[in-house]
Amino acid sequence: MKIVTDKVSSEPFHSISKQDIQVVIRNIPKDWIGIANVFKISSQLFSNSKWSRPVIENNTTFIIMSRGFDRDYIIKELLIELALSPCGIYAVNAHRVTKNQRWKLETMIQPMFDNIIKELNELSTENKNGRLREL
Repeated sequence: MKIVTDKVSSEPFHSISKQDIQVVIRNIPKDWIGIANVFKISSQLFSNSKWSRPVIENNTTFIIMSRGFDRDYIIKELLIELALSPCGIYAVNAHRVTKNQRWKLETMIQPMFDNIIKELNELSTENKNGRLREL
């Protein structure tokens, strides 16, 4: 598993980090990753992309366009993208999901999302208090 972060020298900056993705990976079923073996935190702005969502699995890479978004939103979008195939949901056109598909995915990932956000908030609090914890 490889996590790559494109360098960004101007705002908006990335809203997630490699550590955030490591926490997500630890909290999902192992078979959700499938053939993808790279998580790329892209320097591309979502508004400049052709995609309908800011997190897309493209062949063996999860492309994460997090710049300018809230961390929690991007984590939810990553979980939705990870859950698509294991749930038997296939986007019909250019990675677009219907409202019903999205509702099903959001309902399924919500408990994992809550656990991930809780863990990330605890890590953030620990780091602010000077007690670093190994990921």
